[in-house]
Amino acid sequence: MKQIRIIFAIVFASLALGACGDKDNSEPPAELTAFNPEIRLDLRWADRAVEGVEQQFLFLTPVLGKDRITMAGRDGRLVSLALNNGDELAVTDLNLTLSAGIGGNDKLWLLATRDARVIAVNADDGKVIWSARVPSEVLARPLLHQDTVIVRTVDGQVLSLDASNGKTRWSYQQVLPALTLRGNSEPILARDKIFVGLDNGRAIALSAGTGEVLWDIVLAAPEGRSEVQRLVDVDGQAELYGRVLYATSFQGRLAAIDVERGQFLWTRPFSSYSGISIDDKAIYSTDDRGHIWAIDRLNGATLWKQDALTARDVTRPVLLGDYLVVGDYAGYLHVLSRFDGHFVGRILAGDQDSDSDNVFSSEHSGILVPPLVKDQQVFVTARDGSIYVYGYTPLSQPVAAAR
Repeated sequence: MKQIRIIFAIVFASLALGACGDKDNSEPPAELTAFNPEIRLDLRWADRAVEGVEQQFLFLTPVLGKDRITMAGRDGRLVSLALNNGDELAVTDLNLTLSAGIGGNDKLWLLATRDARVIAVNADDGKVIWSARVPSEVLARPLLHQDTVIVRTVDGQVLSLDASNGKTRWSYQQVLPALTLRGNSEPILARDKIFVGLDNGRAIALSAGTGEVLWDIVLAAPEGRSEVQRLVDVDGQAELYGRVLYATSFQGRLAAIDVERGQFLWTRPFSSYSGISIDDKAIYSTDDRGHIWAIDRLNGATLWKQDALTARDVTRPVLLGDYLVVGDYAGYLHVLSRFDGHFVGRILAGDQDSDSDNVFSSEHSGILVPPLVKDQQVFVTARDGSIYVYGYTPLSQPVAAAR
């Protein structure tokens, strides 16, 4: 059966609509409530560097380098900006329609196009090194592993390409369900293995050198009568901590997997399409209703849950020191304590309370890509192609409640 790719919102519309005809019974976004801020978010710089994705479900994740951040527009325009002040360092126009963010490193950028090509670009001069045709569209950014480029396509294939010329070294494929969420999680590369969560609810480990299957386990088994009810995609970002892989699926489970043996250490019911972040004690994840969780890394027990952002299409939580940072559909950046989940800061991307110039404050765009963090700064990319860079300052005195 022909593979169908659908946006997450369409899935929930299908679940919500039924006997009510045209009436929309989907859960409304929670109203933001007041709290007493404990930190101030300071806008360091902002820019509208590239063409945004608007309402398309595309994760055009930037790449952070040593002293620059490089953004990709869906029209193939690449813009490198200085990390410290946002000055434009370089611009490359590829004139290609991109389908994923930038992979690679400071020397080699890897991109994927809507017409199923993977492109390698010299990061120093912006010249295309090679272009390779792949079996189908790529929605997860290609990854560089030693002299190999690892690519995951929407038809269920994982490919290894030669980093010097783009030629295929090996490929792996599993049969996928007829209906899946639109999106793919990035593979994880470690210990000369490739760990991949698939749209059929399985998690696999492949040899980076040969593509041999080292283990294959069921993270989530389909249940229910309809294709929508049986969706079990592993679309959220997994994380590796030591020899344990932590992964979650939509309408399935959160699990800790021993990567040497390919066996579960523990599992618990959980549903997420955004993925997880981890520290030495906890796993942090946003579930499919927009609730943010902290879960004990060793046994899967709940540490805390924050449900004040229900149905706000919240991103995966990202660690920022003692805090967690998430973005939402309306363009708000929320900062929570990672110890108990209470709110400590919030700002609408583009708003400011400083003297910094900002020409974007009159128009706001939602946040789809999880924020990036480096050197205690938060890099927020919005759907309209804008980037906002924030630092933060702890507040020693009580301030008026924020909304």
